[in-house]
Amino acid sequence: MKLFTYLIITFTVAFFLQYWIISAITTTHPRYVQHTRGKLYVSLFAASVMGILEVIIYDSYHNTVSLFYYIGLGMAIYGFAHAYKTQMGVSEKDYLKQMIEASSRDTLLSQNLINHTENINVRTVATNVLNKRKRDLDMMTQMMAQMERGQVTNAENFDYQKLL
Repeated sequence: MKLFTYLIITFTVAFFLQYWIISAITTTHPRYVQHTRGKLYVSLFAASVMGILEVIIYDSYHNTVSLFYYIGLGMAIYGFAHAYKTQMGVSEKDYLKQMIEASSRDTLLSQNLINHTENINVRTVATNVLNKRKRDLDMMTQMMAQMERGQVTNAENFDYQKLL
Protein backbone atom coordinates (compact mmCIF):
# COMPACT_ATOMS: atom_id res chain seq x y z
CA MET A 1 0.00 0.00 0.00
CA LYS A 2 1.00 3.57 -0.48
CA LEU A 3 1.81 5.89 2.39
CA PHE A 4 -1.28 8.03 1.80
CA THR A 5 -3.54 4.96 2.22
CA TYR A 6 -1.77 3.97 5.43
CA LEU A 7 -2.07 7.51 6.68
CA ILE A 8 -5.82 7.75 5.97
CA ILE A 9 -6.48 4.44 7.74
CA THR A 10 -4.36 5.38 10.75
CA PHE A 11 -5.87 8.87 10.99
CA THR A 12 -9.43 7.54 10.77
CA VAL A 13 -8.93 4.79 13.34
CA ALA A 14 -7.09 7.11 15.76
CA PHE A 15 -9.80 9.76 15.44
CA PHE A 16 -12.58 7.21 15.98
CA LEU A 17 -10.85 5.78 19.03
CA GLN A 18 -10.22 9.17 20.61
CA TYR A 19 -13.58 10.74 19.82
CA TRP A 20 -15.96 7.84 20.47
CA ILE A 21 -14.38 4.83 22.16
CA ILE A 22 -12.27 6.55 24.83
CA SER A 23 -15.17 8.84 25.72
CA ALA A 24 -17.54 5.88 26.06
CA ILE A 25 -15.07 3.99 28.26
CA THR A 26 -14.15 6.90 30.54
CA THR A 27 -17.63 8.23 31.36
CA THR A 28 -20.13 6.84 33.83
CA HIS A 29 -22.99 6.61 31.34
CA PRO A 30 -23.36 6.91 27.55
CA ARG A 31 -25.65 9.93 27.99
CA TYR A 32 -22.61 11.86 29.22
CA VAL A 33 -20.66 11.27 26.01
CA GLN A 34 -20.93 14.72 24.49
CA HIS A 35 -20.25 15.86 20.95
CA THR A 36 -18.22 19.04 21.27
CA ARG A 37 -15.89 21.15 19.23
CA GLY A 38 -13.23 20.92 21.95
CA LYS A 39 -13.28 17.13 21.81
CA LEU A 40 -13.13 17.34 18.02
CA TYR A 41 -9.93 19.40 18.29
CA VAL A 42 -8.34 16.96 20.75
CA SER A 43 -9.31 13.97 18.60
CA LEU A 44 -7.90 15.56 15.46
CA PHE A 45 -4.72 16.42 17.38
CA ALA A 46 -4.33 12.80 18.53
CA ALA A 47 -5.05 11.47 15.04
CA SER A 48 -2.41 13.82 13.60
CA VAL A 49 0.18 12.58 16.11
CA MET A 50 -0.65 8.99 15.16
CA GLY A 51 -0.33 10.02 11.50
CA ILE A 52 3.20 11.30 12.14
CA LEU A 53 4.06 8.00 13.81
CA GLU A 54 2.71 6.12 10.79
CA VAL A 55 4.88 8.22 8.46
CA ILE A 56 7.93 7.57 10.66
CA ILE A 57 7.30 3.81 10.55
CA TYR A 58 6.69 3.86 6.79
CA ASP A 59 9.81 5.93 6.14
CA SER A 60 11.96 3.66 8.30
CA TYR A 61 10.84 0.56 6.38
CA HIS A 62 11.26 2.20 2.99
CA ASN A 63 14.41 4.17 3.82
CA THR A 64 12.81 7.47 2.71
CA VAL A 65 11.91 10.85 4.17
CA SER A 66 8.36 12.04 3.45
CA LEU A 67 8.96 15.71 4.20
CA PHE A 68 5.59 16.81 2.77
CA TYR A 69 3.71 14.61 5.26
CA TYR A 70 5.86 15.70 8.21
CA ILE A 71 5.27 19.37 7.45
CA GLY A 72 1.55 18.91 6.82
CA LEU A 73 0.92 16.81 9.89
CA GLY A 74 3.16 19.02 12.02
CA MET A 75 1.11 22.03 11.01
CA ALA A 76 -2.08 20.09 11.75
CA ILE A 77 -0.79 19.18 15.22
CA TYR A 78 0.06 22.79 15.96
CA GLY A 79 -3.24 24.04 14.54
CA PHE A 80 -5.44 21.61 16.47
CA ALA A 81 -3.49 22.17 19.70
CA HIS A 82 -3.88 25.93 19.28
CA ALA A 83 -7.59 25.58 18.45
CA TYR A 84 -8.13 23.52 21.61
CA LYS A 85 -6.03 25.73 23.90
CA THR A 86 -7.86 28.86 22.74
CA GLN A 87 -11.21 27.01 22.47
CA MET A 88 -11.64 28.48 19.00
CA GLY A 89 -15.30 28.79 18.08
CA VAL A 90 -16.54 27.06 21.21
CA SER A 91 -19.93 28.25 22.44
CA GLU A 92 -21.24 28.42 25.98
CA LYS A 93 -23.31 25.30 25.32
CA ASP A 94 -20.20 23.52 24.03
CA TYR A 95 -18.30 24.43 27.20
CA LEU A 96 -21.07 22.95 29.31
CA LYS A 97 -21.03 19.75 27.27
CA GLN A 98 -17.26 19.45 27.74
CA MET A 99 -17.65 20.04 31.47
CA ILE A 100 -20.43 17.43 31.73
CA GLU A 101 -18.22 14.80 30.12
CA ALA A 102 -15.24 15.76 32.31
CA SER A 103 -17.36 15.67 35.48
CA SER A 104 -18.62 12.24 34.49
CA ARG A 105 -15.01 11.06 34.18
CA ASP A 106 -14.23 12.45 37.63
CA THR A 107 -17.29 10.65 39.00
CA LEU A 108 -16.15 7.33 37.53
CA LEU A 109 -12.61 7.74 38.87
CA SER A 110 -13.81 8.78 42.33
CA GLN A 111 -16.23 5.86 42.56
CA ASN A 112 -13.51 3.42 41.50
CA LEU A 113 -11.12 4.90 44.05
CA ILE A 114 -13.71 4.59 46.83
CA ASN A 115 -14.24 0.94 45.87
CA HIS A 116 -10.51 0.15 45.86
CA THR A 117 -8.99 1.96 48.80
CA GLU A 118 -8.83 1.30 52.50
CA ASN A 119 -7.15 4.64 53.28
CA ILE A 120 -9.74 6.79 55.08
CA ASN A 121 -8.13 10.07 53.97
CA VAL A 122 -8.13 9.06 50.30
CA ARG A 123 -11.69 7.72 50.65
CA THR A 124 -12.81 11.05 52.17
CA VAL A 125 -11.29 13.08 49.35
CA ALA A 126 -12.79 10.76 46.72
CA THR A 127 -16.21 10.93 48.40
CA ASN A 128 -16.08 14.73 48.47
CA VAL A 129 -15.13 14.84 44.79
CA LEU A 130 -17.86 12.33 43.95
CA ASN A 131 -20.54 14.33 45.77
CA LYS A 132 -19.42 17.62 44.21
CA ARG A 133 -19.31 16.19 40.69
CA LYS A 134 -22.79 14.67 41.08
CA ARG A 135 -24.11 18.12 42.07
CA ASP A 136 -22.21 19.64 39.15
CA LEU A 137 -23.67 17.11 36.72
CA ASP A 138 -27.20 17.78 37.97
CA MET A 139 -26.73 21.54 37.72
CA MET A 140 -25.17 21.45 34.25
CA THR A 141 -27.80 19.00 32.98
CA GLN A 142 -30.52 21.38 34.16
CA MET A 143 -28.78 24.30 32.50
CA MET A 144 -28.45 22.38 29.23
CA ALA A 145 -32.16 21.50 29.33
CA GLN A 146 -32.96 25.20 29.81
CA MET A 147 -30.71 26.11 26.88
CA GLU A 148 -32.34 23.44 24.69
CA ARG A 149 -35.72 25.05 25.36
CA GLY A 150 -34.23 28.40 24.45
CA GLN A 151 -34.80 29.85 27.88
CA VAL A 152 -32.34 32.14 29.54
CA THR A 153 -31.08 30.71 32.81
CA ASN A 154 -32.49 32.57 35.78
CA ALA A 155 -29.93 33.15 38.49
CA GLU A 156 -32.41 32.27 41.24
CA ASN A 157 -33.18 28.91 39.60
CA PHE A 158 -29.53 27.94 39.51
CA ASP A 159 -28.03 29.38 42.64
CA TYR A 160 -25.03 27.11 42.84
CA GLN A 161 -24.18 28.33 46.35
CA LYS A 162 -27.48 26.89 47.67
CA LEU A 163 -26.38 23.43 46.60
CA LEU A 164 -23.14 23.66 48.55
